[in-house]
This record gives sequence, structure tokens and C-alpha cells, in this order.
Amino acid sequence: MKTERFIVYNMKCNGCVNIVKNGLIELEGISEVYVDLTKSEVTVNYSSDKLSREIIEKHLGTLGYPVNKENK
Repeated sequence: MKTERFIVYNMKCNGCVNIVKNGLIELEGISEVYVDLTKSEVTVNYSSDKLSREIIEKHLGTLGYPVNKENK
């Protein structure tokens, strides 16, 4: 199991949290997605060798929630 954390500053509400969670869980291999709105933090647990930090980061951007590159 691998864990990645991302800082995503433009999440403003629970609707944003739901978009991020539902959008990421669709990726094959992701088992859990945690979002801490107060810290603007997204934590992803995954087990697929087909996934990487870069793929998850790109998918977050596609969902409209780009990762803050200064705080990887």
C-alpha cells in the first residue's frame, strides 16, 4: 500500500471534497481518499503499480483541483 499527500488550495466546501473523493476513487487501484478541508490536504492510499504520484496529481488537475507544486 502506498500513500501520497497533496496540497490543493482551491477546495472551498464539502461539494469540492465530494468531487475530489469521488473523482479519485474512480481510478483503479485507489482504495481510500481522505480530504482535510481545513488543511487543504488530500491523502490517497493505493496499491496499483499502474498508478503514481504524477498520475494522481494530473487527475486532480483534470477534476479542477490542481496540486500546489510548492508543497508536494
